[in-house]
Amino acid sequence: MAPNETKAADDQSTIASGTADGENEKQQNIMDILDELISVNRSILAKILGVCVCVLLCISGSLVYSEVQAGRTHLALTYGGFFILVLGLVASVAFVLFEVSRIEDSGGKKAD
Repeated sequence: MAPNETKAADDQSTIASGTADGENEKQQNIMDILDELISVNRSILAKILGVCVCVLLCISGSLVYSEVQAGRTHLALTYGGFFILVLGLVASVAFVLFEVSRIEDSGGKKAD
């Protein structure tokens, strides 16, 4: 084999095995990148989400009340559906926060 062919074969095996100099570092996934860009403490995030949910519930409640008073039940039911969706969102966020804290308390090991 000629020296150029040997070098080309070594380059191909290096590329195939992923051991090039730039490939030794672990590639970050999108969640790690987002975590670095938006690094907010969980308690602060929960408070921000709580305020947003309270605002949404107040707006939805007032819309439902005003539509019931005006006699437009179809719009009141529509706003009531939004109210229920917001409650579902609150439940799902609370579940995720609870599970994250439970996993962290157990030392990061997955429970059976």
